[in-house]
Amino acid sequence: MTNKDKMLQLVLSDEKLKSSYEYNPEEYSTLKDALDSENPIVVAVAKIIQGVGGNSDKGVFKETYNEVVNYLNQTIL
Repeated sequence: MTNKDKMLQLVLSDEKLKSSYEYNPEEYSTLKDALDSENPIVVAVAKIIQGVGGNSDKGVFKETYNEVVNYLNQTIL
């Protein structure tokens, strides 16, 4: 299990997030599993972790933000 997989598990295990978006974090043991999910919130969390992944470059943050916002706009709206 990679550090990104561990971060994913930590975020997806949040009780408020789980109850609000109705997913089972045990179904997503890896980042790849989460990126392939049908739940857009799980995918968004995975995209953020994958994109930022310990990088402190503001350009990476902006690129990741734009990717996640575009994904959510296309999927949810």
